[in-house]
Amino acid sequence: MYMLLVLIVASVLAVLVPFGPILLIGIAVALVAENYRQTVKMREDILAIKNHLGLMNKQEAEQYEMERRNKDVSQLSPDEMKRINQEIEAELERDNPKNT
Repeated sequence: MYMLLVLIVASVLAVLVPFGPILLIGIAVALVAENYRQTVKMREDILAIKNHLGLMNKQEAEQYEMERRNKDVSQLSPDEMKRINQEIEAELERDNPKNT
């Protein structure tokens, strides 16, 4: 509903302002982007609820866990990423049969 109201206001501005059509296009793109962001957030919430209730089949659950881990890793601070990378490098050096 608010999208329709914003588009009406933007249309009026498009008629009254010299660069109105550009403004109208910008507002429309912003509304589409906001709608997409809300849809993605709702999808994440629905998947979390399905996982919590155990309504996912095995393949969906694996995919959900993989996406959740990727999201968790992408939100780490640079210091945490550096620490994790150092731990992985140390483990790889220990497992390397050719210690030089």
